Amino acid sequence: AGALVLDPMCGLGTILLEAAKEWPDVYYVGADVSDSQLLGACENLKAAGLEDRIELLKASVIELPLPSESVNIIISDIPFGKKFKLGKDIKSILQEMERVLRIDGAVVLLLSEDHHRRLKDCEESGIRLNSKSSHPDEPGIKKCLNPEGKNGTSETVSSSIQASNQEGLDKMSPFGSLVPVECYKVSLGKTDAFISKYRKSHSSGL
Repeated sequence: AGALVLDPMCGLGTILLEAAKEWPDVYYVGADVSDSQLLGACENLKAAGLEDRIELLKASVIELPLPSESVNIIISDIPFGKKFKLGKDIKSILQEMERVLRIDGAVVLLLSEDHHRRLKDCEESGIRLNSKSSHPDEPGIKKCLNPEGKNGTSETVSSSIQASNQEGLDKMSPFGSLVPVECYKVSLGKTDAFISKYRKSHSSGL
């Protein structure tokens, strides 16, 4: 309750609409650069009776008009490049998300296989933290869910950053203070995607 949740690429606002129905005592902000998407989002908010619960902003995901460390949660469906092209590199987007996110805040992203691969490559080339900077509450987990959900099973994705929990703790992504927490592979019909979660471990200094 009272948390500020941001979708910096909100499109028609569907993620925020669903979130607002599920968690009513939260403040929501959606941002997008497209006038047509924001108009559609505004109509969706009115139809759902949630226009007073979700604020919409016209803004770029890499130039958010928000103070540093002002957001508790960021959740977004990153464009896959089929219907909408991603104008900026995924790394630049994550760096701006890091700036506005509070310490211990979380980023949860739906990523295409290509975006996931790029971020995974960056994570695996991350630098080591000293013992004072590592956080024991960061599990450093990587999982891959069975897309069909059969038998409720999950399997671990093979990756250098999760060879052990401690290795995951000592790793740091090149996005400053954003630490990878867990990742789930999901099926979107004919397309596979990944839900990736990051947590901000310390001040970015921005």
